[in-house]
Amino acid sequence: MSDIVMPRDVDLEAFWIHAINAAKLNLSQGFDAQDDLTSLRPSAFTLGDTRELANELCELVLLGKKRATSSYEPSYRMEGVPLPTVGDLGILCDGDGNPRALLRTSEVEVVPFSMVGAHVAEAEGEGTLEEWRRDHRLFFEREISDLDGKFDPNERVITDFFEVLYSFSE
Repeated sequence: MSDIVMPRDVDLEAFWIHAINAAKLNLSQGFDAQDDLTSLRPSAFTLGDTRELANELCELVLLGKKRATSSYEPSYRMEGVPLPTVGDLGILCDGDGNPRALLRTSEVEVVPFSMVGAHVAEAEGEGTLEEWRRDHRLFFEREISDLDGKFDPNERVITDFFEVLYSFSE
């Protein structure tokens, strides 16, 4: 069971309003996958599956060392979640439930796990390709097992490259 703290709606709304102004977002243009940005705040998420890992990965994003995140495509299918698309916005939270950064997807790459390249490991800021494969395989195995599935290295990985539009450091 995850020890990640869920963000409070009031904190997310305050962060979103501040981020709109600080990032100078032009709400009249809108963004992909968003209908009405003045009333529809982007979804909030954490990276990782424990509070400690979520805090660590969030810090890497805030330091500019992490510019991408990868997910196992079968998990999207099993949970009925749409794949990321260029232009998507999201509010990155740390493991303590604090909104920390407004991210926008700049590129999406879809390849089999066994074909993920070193550029992905570098953009994720978490080590070498060997380390990326080891750590992500373990993470994907835990994640898909929780959904009653089995990991297959021939299945696809979705890598979401992102830019930080606004961040808040405590």
